[in-house]
Amino acid sequence: MAALAVAGLAMLLVAAAAIAPSSASARTGELQKNRAKARTLAAGIAALDAKIDAAVQRSSQATKSLVAVRGQLRDNRRMQRFSRRELEVARAALEIRAVALYKHDDVTALDAVFTADDFGELVSQLTMVQRVARGDGDVVRTIERSKRVLGDAAIKLAADERTAKRLVRQRTGQLETIQSQLSQRRALLSGVRSTIRRMASDQAKSKPATGATVEPPSGPGGGDGPWWPLIQSAAGGNGVSARGMYRLMMIESGGSATIVGPGGYYGLFQYAPSTWKGSWNPWHSSSITDGAAQIKATALAIHEGYGHAWWDPSYSWAFAGR
Repeated sequence: MAALAVAGLAMLLVAAAAIAPSSASARTGELQKNRAKARTLAAGIAALDAKIDAAVQRSSQATKSLVAVRGQLRDNRRMQRFSRRELEVARAALEIRAVALYKHDDVTALDAVFTADDFGELVSQLTMVQRVARGDGDVVRTIERSKRVLGDAAIKLAADERTAKRLVRQRTGQLETIQSQLSQRRALLSGVRSTIRRMASDQAKSKPATGATVEPPSGPGGGDGPWWPLIQSAAGGNGVSARGMYRLMMIESGGSATIVGPGGYYGLFQYAPSTWKGSWNPWHSSSITDGAAQIKATALAIHEGYGHAWWDPSYSWAFAGR
């Protein structure tokens, strides 16, 4: 019985030893998944930010177009009122002219015939009546033609206004949709970051010590750390902590530019290929295992505020002491 008890205890100890690493590995895998999710959300937020800028510009342009069309409509209405007044004045002038002609006995051809003393005078009076009548008619026709032109323009401008209003509604709707998406992404990212911080806090005390040196090499020449001078230069150019960047690199990859980590992350700072190829990265055409390119890109990413989203909990540990 004693032998069986010892054997059973040994088996339990072996099983516990096997379960513990498995549980730690599961927690690490879950943490890696959350980090990948945070990186994806952060990249999506950056893309939506760019879309919002474009949508705001389109909405502003549509609003300006609507304002311009409404200004043209106001001008057209003002010109129509002026044209109507001109037509009323012209017609009133014609009435006055007709009365004046009648009083001077030369309003009609018949009056001209009856009042003419000879044939020459008759011809002169008939010519004057025709000229006056024709001139007055031309004035009225010109004003009426202008009124018709303004009416046609008013119809076209009204159609332009409807089109401009529809475009403004469409642009405003697009902007509101993007803003809603951005708000949802930011809320998701906030939740994922909270999860990452909680998991990091839970694992902080039980995190195994890494075999790599996480402090930068000492000495003016950088000792045996090949990446340290590049990190100092890139960090200084972006206003971030060089020591923090070095510690982050050592935690992520141990200083190996060609290492491939769990989940398909590459290089010194463990980038996913999709993140590395993003438009945020001026060095995305370089190989993802190019250590110098990763150092420059990482300094920029930290400067732009992606540190916690892309590298936590490693980022928090690395930059805790700056």
